[in-house]
Amino acid sequence: MTVRSVFWGRLREQRAALVAAGVVALLVLVALAAPLLTALEGQDPTSYHPDLIDSARGGVPVGPFGGISGEHWLGVEPQTGRDLFARLVYGARVSLGVALAATVVQVVIGVAVGIAAGFGSRWVDQVLSRATDVIVALPLMVLALALMAIVPSTFPRPVLVALVIGLVAWGNMAKIVRAQTVTLKELDHVAAARLSGWGSVRIARRELLPALAAPVITYAALLVPVNITVEAALSFLGVGVKPPTASWGQMLTAADVWYQAAPQYLLYPAGALFLTVLALTVFGDGVRTALDPRAASRLRVGTGRKREARA
Repeated sequence: MTVRSVFWGRLREQRAALVAAGVVALLVLVALAAPLLTALEGQDPTSYHPDLIDSARGGVPVGPFGGISGEHWLGVEPQTGRDLFARLVYGARVSLGVALAATVVQVVIGVAVGIAAGFGSRWVDQVLSRATDVIVALPLMVLALALMAIVPSTFPRPVLVALVIGLVAWGNMAKIVRAQTVTLKELDHVAAARLSGWGSVRIARRELLPALAAPVITYAALLVPVNITVEAALSFLGVGVKPPTASWGQMLTAADVWYQAAPQYLLYPAGALFLTVLALTVFGDGVRTALDPRAASRLRVGTGRKREARA
């Protein structure tokens, strides 16, 4: 059996991970099909509907449950009347897109720095390791706030958020890759490649990267939900995605004054964010367990002892 078939076989044995993978796939499909879904509803995320707002009550939506109707499936936004369903599905595009793009940046930088530190000379290792320690020690949110405050507002905000998260949060990935590289370079096949005259780049590409795939994929799967929450936090603090672009964090920012008068305005993005982070976390745990069968799933801690006790 190939490594790939063994991995898929182990992953299929984990029902929680499969359910989470289905939820993630559904969320990605909804994000990709956002224009089609909103066209089916007949709305868009930026159009105002002042006729659906009760100005006498401070801008609360007219009608039951926040203005839910056949034309507005989840109701409308307080004070503006923008369609909530349209903003929610378009917000999924931004939140998931930013998280995935930031993860790619983190993986690329972290893998490059980790391999260079672990496989390079002692001097290179010392310099890159100290630089990585500095990156890890820096407070992510404070540094991100500072960087985003000095960038001109004309720069595309979702792209900026993804770059900032990726550029200031690659340290842990680099540490993991460096530790694995230090172990791998002592193995016989890597030593044989060096004795054969292979260059460092060729050895890294042919011998190290395939062996690093499992830990890198595992950690990357767990980075995505973290990046989603960071994007939401930055948008909530007012330095992330700006209106009228919809994102779940930006929707939560606008909902903090409406949670009593129109609670659904807060519950929809908060629920979507919670479901996405939970599904990605469970799926990431499943990938970790499938790639490393020696590591017991965190979701099953203690169940083996319970079975033994019952036996």
